[in-house]
Amino acid sequence: MHARRWIALALAVTVVVVAGSAAAQGRERELARELARLMLDDTVRRSLDEQVGRGMLQAVAGPLQQRLDRRLLEVEWRMLADIIGRFLDETLPPTRTEEIAAEIYARHFDAAELAALVEFQRSAVGRKAARLTAAIAGDTRRAIEEELRTSPAMRDMVAELHRAFPVLGASESP
Repeated sequence: MHARRWIALALAVTVVVVAGSAAAQGRERELARELARLMLDDTVRRSLDEQVGRGMLQAVAGPLQQRLDRRLLEVEWRMLADIIGRFLDETLPPTRTEEIAAEIYARHFDAAELAALVEFQRSAVGRKAARLTAAIAGDTRRAIEEELRTSPAMRDMVAELHRAFPVLGASESP
């Protein structure tokens, strides 16, 4: 009789722990979904769609051009882009993109961190930061490119490239 009570108690504790864990995971998933909805605004979603579309377009166009043994015509590029666009629209509607992002957020952040991120993203500063993220990234990229272009070390790198790859120094006249 004593053993049965211990087994029943252990079983009850296990059920409570598992139920609590499931509830915590449910809360974490909901926070991750909310964060994904806040982070994936129309601008970010369009940017993601364009990046994925360009990547797929290049991945399909390369082998296609090899098979055709020529470059694609403009009309073929548009046709290919339309086909890939329809595929992406069907495969990745906004809700699916949010689900994917939520799964990734949940892998990287615990419930407390997700709650803090959601709170921040709901704030005026959080919305502004999200709105300006793409612009800041673009400005940063352009500033870095300008820094590299105007670097005093650029001349030395070009000279080193010419020494390492003499074909770069050869100028062909038409």
